[in-house]
Amino acid sequence: MKKRGGWNRFGGGRRAGVRIHVLVLISVVLSISSVRADLGPDNLLILVNSESATSQYVAKLYRQYYPAIDDIQVLELSGLPDCSGPSSTAADEIITRDVYNTCIADPVRQHLLDNNLIQQIMVIVTTAGMPYRIEDTAYADVVYPAGSNYNLVVQYGAQIDAASVESELACLWVCDYSTNSTNLSNRLVNPYQGYRASSITLFERLAPDSKPYTWNFAVTSPSATPPKMEGQMPMAWPPVYGTINRNFSAGDMYLTCRLDGPKTQGKSAVFAVRQVLERSKRASDPASGVNPAQSVIVIDDCPSKTYDLNRVYNLNGSMNYYTYSTTTKQPPDARTVLTMDDYTLAFDVLSNGAGIDPAGLNVGQLDTAYDLKTMLDCRSNQRTSQDDLSPDERLLFFCCYGKNGDEGSASNYLTGGLNGGALFNLANGAVFTSIESFNALTMFADLETVPVAQGKIIDFIAIGGTCAIGHAFEPISDAAVDNVFLTYNLFSDADGDGTADLTWVEAAWSGIPFLSWSEVVIGDPLMRIAYG
Repeated sequence: MKKRGGWNRFGGGRRAGVRIHVLVLISVVLSISSVRADLGPDNLLILVNSESATSQYVAKLYRQYYPAIDDIQVLELSGLPDCSGPSSTAADEIITRDVYNTCIADPVRQHLLDNNLIQQIMVIVTTAGMPYRIEDTAYADVVYPAGSNYNLVVQYGAQIDAASVESELACLWVCDYSTNSTNLSNRLVNPYQGYRASSITLFERLAPDSKPYTWNFAVTSPSATPPKMEGQMPMAWPPVYGTINRNFSAGDMYLTCRLDGPKTQGKSAVFAVRQVLERSKRASDPASGVNPAQSVIVIDDCPSKTYDLNRVYNLNGSMNYYTYSTTTKQPPDARTVLTMDDYTLAFDVLSNGAGIDPAGLNVGQLDTAYDLKTMLDCRSNQRTSQDDLSPDERLLFFCCYGKNGDEGSASNYLTGGLNGGALFNLANGAVFTSIESFNALTMFADLETVPVAQGKIIDFIAIGGTCAIGHAFEPISDAAVDNVFLTYNLFSDADGDGTADLTWVEAAWSGIPFLSWSEVVIGDPLMRIAYG
């Protein structure tokens, strides 16, 4: 990923002294809605590749875990390659823009309209066997089998229209649709990013064509030149562009999630998916759930590098998050940009300001998650592993720089990083993100990513992981997941009912910066951590 500048809003350089003081986390609205409608099985639409036995079986398997899913919530698609069959290769994971429009987007829109599902469906679930990488219409090497050309995306970012299928589906009614098309062929700022404890069910969902999807890029002065694409940083630092006068709200998007896992060529991913669903079920079941006394959140930082200096175009520089309220404009305007050191801020929020040793191993507790242990590793040239945990502790969340860090390890650091075995012992419900551009270029476990061999999100699933977020092509560094939003929403139980505030799919998309871009979320979208 492209390296970013070292400015940060905390002052004193990237990390100041022994402790970084964070602005008091203040909601930008008057109050959060007193009633929370939980996301459930009736809010899902499952997409099935009719050409893939794996895809068909995964859909059937998922409905065994959620019998309330109705037949009308399953849509079979034709004309797609099978990327999880006996003769499948990484090339079958890729489709053209025309195939996406004809074989996926158009049928999904029509199904939602014909069956009056516009308000009901909030999550679109794709299944193993469906292709998930949309190639660029102009630059072939942005997306190719198990690979992506970093330089093309950086140089021609404003023209790139490549995307993951899942990220493109998130803005199904917005891009290239009807009279209200945005006329933007590349990435969009995610209007759900930066919300805290705000279920997607709270946001008003209107029928397509009922309002104009208009934008107006924010600038600090009339003479400033607006960006060519949403979320583009100007040449000067710090960035100044936010988003204003946008009618595209969180209620207009779909959260998306993929049921998939590692496979070797010639094999199906169905067995891996079954294991993922079983782990998710156990993590969500109050009878078993997650033991906070034996589970650990691990943030493996790399102080010498600044890939985690993120920009949040939804939030003004003086704000830390939103909470949903009927009295607040949706989406709110942000004339400036929140810039943050994501890994350090995530630890500070999760540990309630425990204080940070910038060269050591830091430990705190998330008090809104039954004192769940949180660890920030700032040590140089040393990867966090099970050796840093007690023998009975299990990893619940892991974010790291991977091959972009300073450990100099091989791309198999997850599967062979601790005495030749798994880097950690994992808890049910364990989640993974990494600052690696190529961590979701393929779901084939026996292929290396190119041009750089990096760790893959499916490696985490292979060692017992449950969920992950990755990049289907070079994302550019500001598209990296903001773990400060993801982790709080995934693990915090602010209302004390014994389960986390949001489901996996809600927490994941609250931390993803862009839509119509490179990100893919895998796992059970309805997993909600229960504390047992």
